[in-house]
Amino acid sequence: MRENGFRAIGGLAQRLASGIAGKSGKSGGKSGKASGPAARGAPLARLKAEWAAIVGADLARLSQPEAILAGRGARNGAAGIQATGKALRLRVAGAAALEIQHRAPQLVERVNAYFGHRLIDEIRLMQGGFVAPPPPRKLPAPDPEQAARIARRVAEVKDPDLKAALARLGGSIAASRRGVMLGAVGTFLVGRSARAQSGRPQATPEQDKALSLSPADHVLGKTEAPNVIIDYFSLTCPHCANFHAAVLPNLRSELIDTGKVRFVYRHFPSDSIATHASQLTECAGAAKFFETIDVLFKSQVDWLTSSDAEGEMLKLLRLRGLVAGDCYANDRLLDKIVDDVQSGQTLGVHSTPTLFTNGQNVGNPGSVENITKILGEIGR
Repeated sequence: MRENGFRAIGGLAQRLASGIAGKSGKSGGKSGKASGPAARGAPLARLKAEWAAIVGADLARLSQPEAILAGRGARNGAAGIQATGKALRLRVAGAAALEIQHRAPQLVERVNAYFGHRLIDEIRLMQGGFVAPPPPRKLPAPDPEQAARIARRVAEVKDPDLKAALARLGGSIAASRRGVMLGAVGTFLVGRSARAQSGRPQATPEQDKALSLSPADHVLGKTEAPNVIIDYFSLTCPHCANFHAAVLPNLRSELIDTGKVRFVYRHFPSDSIATHASQLTECAGAAKFFETIDVLFKSQVDWLTSSDAEGEMLKLLRLRGLVAGDCYANDRLLDKIVDDVQSGQTLGVHSTPTLFTNGQNVGNPGSVENITKILGEIGR
């Protein structure tokens, strides 16, 4: 396996490497699940680093991930009983143990949703002191002129809570003087208006290169279409599956098939299972890529909740004649995925789906209507 290539990418790709190596057949072990300290430690490292984002700031101040342990079903190994997975051990402040215990089912759901597959089945508590994460840095309030401009931008929002949240978000952006990627309606109402007034920041040569289409890109639409939308996606991401099912069909009929937009899918797998899924789409070949994507997104819940997600995906696609051979052991299939991850990191992608419309990061607009409005301002 191309270890040097993964080290060059850093960050995300390094977190994926342990999951890929187990199936590459070149890591010195048998083909199968990844094993060893790196494979076991990667999920825990992600949990520790992003615990506040997963469970919220309040619970993060009361708990810290300590270890991922074999679940009771796996440890007992009773005949005829399938192993239930793993348990996450949390170190908690003594006074908060009861509250954390009551919210354990919710924490299990949040952890599994974050990884895009069933990582744990239970929470175990260990009382003890720990250093709580520092509170978020408070930003200065925007000046009156900025506050008035933000208020005008969100004036048409009817939901009072959403309007207040967007106004606070816009104030944070103005105060910090940095371009923050906003999601869904936040991107549309605040981020786009700011970009329309100030113009797109000067891109570096590396970013321009990352935004340029290559022969290896998977593209829907006519070559002469004036607008380009690049979508960085992960096949274990439920928001990506929702975009594929609820937004892309209308996007195709209204903008892609009519010759207004070229739509590009690029890989940005968030975990090892998503990486294996991406390998399968490349294994299907360029002619069957979008059909394979469609099958995997539509059956995402089924294979993600199975005991062997990789095997279930492979079986599903083989039955439809979409893949053949040992897709997981083919290092050549990783080239496109690695290139996509590297371009996404160059462009500052941190979550999926992330869309770039004519070179501008618009996050996840959430609907064809919002994409059409975006094109009304930055379209060609």
